Amino acid sequence: MSTTDETIAKNNLFFRQMLFLAVLILIGAVIIGKLSFLIGSLLGALTLYVVFRPWQFAMVNKYHWKPWLASLLFVSIATIVLAGLIFGVFRVVASELINLNFSNILAGMDNIVADINKHLPFNLIPDNYLAEYSSYLGKAAGSIINTTYSFVINIFFMIIILYFMLAKAQAMERTIGRYSPFKGTSKDMVVKEVSSIIYSNAIGIPIIMLGQGLSAALIYWLFGIQHVAFWAFLTAVAGLIPVVGSVIVSVPLGISFIINGAIWQGILLMACGILIIANVDNLLRIILNRKMTDTHPLIVIFGVLMGIPLFGFWGIIFGPLLISIFLLLIKIYYMEFRLISPQELAAEESEADARNRRRPHLPSRLIRENTKARRKTERNE
Repeated sequence: MSTTDETIAKNNLFFRQMLFLAVLILIGAVIIGKLSFLIGSLLGALTLYVVFRPWQFAMVNKYHWKPWLASLLFVSIATIVLAGLIFGVFRVVASELINLNFSNILAGMDNIVADINKHLPFNLIPDNYLAEYSSYLGKAAGSIINTTYSFVINIFFMIIILYFMLAKAQAMERTIGRYSPFKGTSKDMVVKEVSSIIYSNAIGIPIIMLGQGLSAALIYWLFGIQHVAFWAFLTAVAGLIPVVGSVIVSVPLGISFIINGAIWQGILLMACGILIIANVDNLLRIILNRKMTDTHPLIVIFGVLMGIPLFGFWGIIFGPLLISIFLLLIKIYYMEFRLISPQELAAEESEADARNRRRPHLPSRLIRENTKARRKTERNE
């Protein structure tokens, strides 16, 4: 009888647990659905939190600042920097867009389209393609302004979230660590992977955009292109797109030169776009990857292609992060359930340590600081 009662009690406990989880999932889905517009702000705040966290802990633990005061300082710095960037982008886009005439870029292409269709038994390119394409360019350029306004709103909420994350950093991390499914080595591996990718992209993306934008602006100015700031800005943004990158701006500009009769200028501009501007991007990526993280290029490409539709602009960071975490979870699964031998795991870890010693990077120091801060907190508790 006691065995039957014990079985019934276990079944009741299992049923209550499943019911509880169902309620949690339902409420969580409702909350996420209603607050989905804040996902971009939350991801942006997480990115800046990883960047400012070592300084926040240093100000609080080493220099004995109040947590809210240190948080206010770093939030103010982030606000000033982001406000300057948004103002600069808006001034470039808004001021140049008014005077920009896309018909000059597409001038003469209608004759080329007619010649192509003339020598083919069918119309390879529709006759109204250029007219529609010109209107699409105008709408796309105009949407940049609308995107800027929505980005400002996301920045506002991001700053608020970042303040409370930094002000309550130690309590937040203790809570996350307490309820995290990862413990010990697995937890350190996840923290290292997340912080490494977020930090490297948070620092790397602005540097890549700045380097590519400046190089594009110099080349466009030398070739006498009008509205240099606008086209350099578009080139810098296009440089974040995997595979094609900045050539989707520089090559059409070169084609527009050829169409308007400046054949050699157009050829040289396309050559500079492919050989110089695109390689500035590649060179900076190689330098940043060596100093900060060793992410495989395919992870970056597929991560960005997947992340931008999911997370918007922040998908550039969190798309590759999601794929990296997925691959890391596979490794943790094999490690936790002993599907990989200790010898193989030790050999892999020693190889990774050797790479880290050859290429020290800031996230490794961040992990060491995290470990020291966690041990100090545990001793105080």
